[in-house]
Amino acid sequence: MRLPPRAKSRARAFTLVEVAVAAGVMALGLVGMIQVIVSGSQMLDVARKQNIAMQVIHGQIDQVRLRTWSEILALPASDTVRVDASDYGGDQTVNVSKGFVFGPNLPMVCSGFRCKREVADISGRADFKQITFTVTWTGNTGRPYSRSGTTYVGKNGLYVTYQRS
Repeated sequence: MRLPPRAKSRARAFTLVEVAVAAGVMALGLVGMIQVIVSGSQMLDVARKQNIAMQVIHGQIDQVRLRTWSEILALPASDTVRVDASDYGGDQTVNVSKGFVFGPNLPMVCSGFRCKREVADISGRADFKQITFTVTWTGNTGRPYSRSGTTYVGKNGLYVTYQRS
């Protein structure tokens, strides 16, 4: 017995190679999107922490402006503290005793931030001091970052401030 010949089907389909190539292209697209999301979150983290670092620097410069000249002369040439005071169990009294005042809310968002103050004489001028604050931290990728701000303080109230990334 002989079977009748099959009628040619007009239905078209994708070959296995075409499906595999399409799946590969889709996988590459998904990997690329994941990389974009990771990169974007890293950029947001750095931007947020730079903003916090500048708030710390501005606050410290404002604290310097509130000091008398004799208090400024009494500041050590260099001092570094952790903004969140984690070295002292979160107790800010040690930071305050060193001349760093961060306020009640800032230390809660500054985990891992360090603030360094350097006081330098201006050559030939006994009535001016250069005070530089540098805030350092580590990003979520492990890369170290820093921001600094410098102010010049005069004995009779002249102030100039410069900032640098």
